[in-house]
Amino acid sequence: MEAQLRIENMPAISAIYYALLQTGYDFYGFERPEALVRRLSAFQSEQRPYPFFRSVKQTTCQVYPYWPRAAILETASFYADPMGSQFQDFPKFKEAVMSAGNLREEERDDALWAWIPGFPAALKQVLLDSAFQAYFQWECGWVEEQSRLHEEELRTLQRRLEGCARRYASPITEARIVLSPIKCVYSSDYHIQGSCLIFSSGAFDGRSVIHEFLHPAVHRFLLSRRGEILGRDLSDLGLDASYYLANDDAGRLNAFEEAFVRALTAQIAADAPPEDLSAFLARMLTGRSR
Repeated sequence: MEAQLRIENMPAISAIYYALLQTGYDFYGFERPEALVRRLSAFQSEQRPYPFFRSVKQTTCQVYPYWPRAAILETASFYADPMGSQFQDFPKFKEAVMSAGNLREEERDDALWAWIPGFPAALKQVLLDSAFQAYFQWECGWVEEQSRLHEEELRTLQRRLEGCARRYASPITEARIVLSPIKCVYSSDYHIQGSCLIFSSGAFDGRSVIHEFLHPAVHRFLLSRRGEILGRDLSDLGLDASYYLANDDAGRLNAFEEAFVRALTAQIAADAPPEDLSAFLARMLTGRSR
């Protein structure tokens, strides 16, 4: 990795979750210390409705109704100029969403594209709000504390990621860990900017960072073996049905990639990384005859 791993925050992503907090987002309380939950609750205010952000909550994912629009807004923040209330490269942003392999077609339909152009102006409203600015100042202190608490784990994680990059010809050479104390601790997303992976979550979890780091590293490898994979029974991978998307070949490959990455992450977290992905794939496919 090009630089020492550290925990940080990004104003735009922080603003997204601050706005969601004002519009009924209640996932911030899961698996959090009681004192932190009380502190976050104190930042809620009915005086700041932020109407644009009310449409983030959807019905396509029962376990986390803010998927995928919260993650899509995170992606959008890398293409938006909020102070100009406009997108800097809307076609490139749309291409990123439309090419994402983990979204259903109904999650990126005309309704999404009719709503999303209002994002830069809505983001600007939050960023300029004095209440958000006070919250963000507090959040910066929380982030610094997380870096201190996880200093040793960050060093271990960096060593493991560097090993992954060498063994699996990863296109990623840099990683950034972005946390928001409002975001659900079970929700993690990643964004790729050039050769940098930006991991976004509500809490530090080294295994989750490894997991997201591995997806771009193994995606091309699994596509090169798609015939072998799709020729096997993939109906019982132990995953939520949403991973299968439309249950077509693309959906089944998406589900298998998730299962593959989970199994590979477990090996790496145990400091027993497989050297040969082909042999690891063969073991995973053993016994999955159709």
